[in-house]
Amino acid sequence: MRTHRLWLALPVILLAAACGPTDQPAEPVAASVTNELLGIRLDPLPPDFAVAVNDDRGLELVPVEAKVGGRVVFEVGDEEPLIDLVAAVHRHQRRVEEMPGADYKGGQELVTPLGSAFYSRGRYLAGAELVEEAVLVSKHPSSNRLLVISYRYPAGADSSVRVQQLLEIVSVVQAIGGGAPAAGE
Repeated sequence: MRTHRLWLALPVILLAAACGPTDQPAEPVAASVTNELLGIRLDPLPPDFAVAVNDDRGLELVPVEAKVGGRVVFEVGDEEPLIDLVAAVHRHQRRVEEMPGADYKGGQELVTPLGSAFYSRGRYLAGAELVEEAVLVSKHPSSNRLLVISYRYPAGADSSVRVQQLLEIVSVVQAIGGGAPAAGE
């Protein structure tokens, strides 16, 4: 009886070995996205995000998992002789504090692949929903313009994952036609 079971199990074992290992995820495609209007490229596009808008209106990303919610919006200011990142953070703070249910969480200076940058975060009511907005302001990678990356999402108990996602996004921002500049360039 044991021999009979072995002979029945042998074809299943051989078939499984021939098919290769199971549960192997497909190799992710490292896609990039370019927006001519903003003069930036994200290379590679962070795997947690999909492109929602990429046209003459600008560039916007949404989380791949729709249930997570949120939207990342890229904005580029006009050419300026001096980019004042601290003033940009103060503008964000004032905007948050003017909203109903405002709770401004603060700002912090960071060193990014784009050079010096500032991060600012606050919560407020958008209708009946409590939302959180994290903003990263930096000098544009190829010109003397302000680059603002805003990530607005449903507020939760712990926003560290969202903040990390924002930092991952800024780490892949490049000027069109070249790699990211050295810090401080």
